[in-house]
Amino acid sequence: MEIVTPKGRFCWADTPSAPLVLLVGGGRRPSSKWLRAMAENSSVWAIDRGIDICCMASVMPELLIGDADSASPLAWEWGQSLEATTIRHPRDKDATDLQLALTELGAKKPGAAVLLTGGLGGRLDHAVSNVFSLQDAGHAGVQVLGLADEKEALFFVAGGQQFTAQFPLRLLAPKVVSLLPLSPVCEAVISRGVHWPLDRATLTMGRPAGICNRLAAGSKQIDVTLENGWLGVYFCWREASL
Repeated sequence: MEIVTPKGRFCWADTPSAPLVLLVGGGRRPSSKWLRAMAENSSVWAIDRGIDICCMASVMPELLIGDADSASPLAWEWGQSLEATTIRHPRDKDATDLQLALTELGAKKPGAAVLLTGGLGGRLDHAVSNVFSLQDAGHAGVQVLGLADEKEALFFVAGGQQFTAQFPLRLLAPKVVSLLPLSPVCEAVISRGVHWPLDRATLTMGRPAGICNRLAAGSKQIDVTLENGWLGVYFCWREASL
C-alpha cells in the first residue's frame, strides 16, 4: 500500500493496495492546498464539522456523516446541495462521529485504506480518542493508515509490516521523527535513515525511547519494521505553528 502526500511518499510493503478514503474530521483544519491535493487521488468523506473544512477548500465530499452538532448550518446545507450521500445521526448516541464513519466505511467499502485529516489539534481528548478509534477500526474491515495534514502525520505500523517514508526534496523533510508505541510493547523495532537508528529495540508505552529523532545527514528515506506490536511513526514539519 502506498500513498503520496504533498510532503512525501509513504509505503507499507507487503500490504495490498486499496482505494484511499480521506476522512475529514472537525479538528485542526488542514490547509486548503494540502486538502485539494489529497482529494485528487482519494474519495473524501466529511465527518460533521469536516464539511466546513471541505467547503472552505471547495472540496466536494462523496459522503457527509455526523450529528451536525459542530457543523455550521450553511456548510451542512452546502454538502447536501452537492447531492453528497448524507447520513445524520442523533446527538445522543454511544459512538463518536468518527467511529460511526469507520463502521459505515467498512460496510460500504470493505478493505478500503483510510487516512484521517482534521483529527489533530484542538482538544486533547478528541485527538487521543481519534487515535484509539482508528487503531480499533480494523474490526470494521478497513485498512487504517493514520492521521495527517501539512504540519504533522502519525502513521500506523503493525508487527510484521515494513514501512518506508521517502522525501525526494530535502525541503520537504520533517523536522522531527518519533516512534511511539501504541501497544504496551513493541518488539524488535528497526529504524534506518535516522540520526539515532534502532536495531531490534524494544519500545514500551512507559518508556517511549524513540522520540525526538531526525533524518540522518543526507538521508531522504526512513525505513521502519517491527516484529510484534503496534507502532506510530510520527513526523512534524511545522512545530512552531502547532
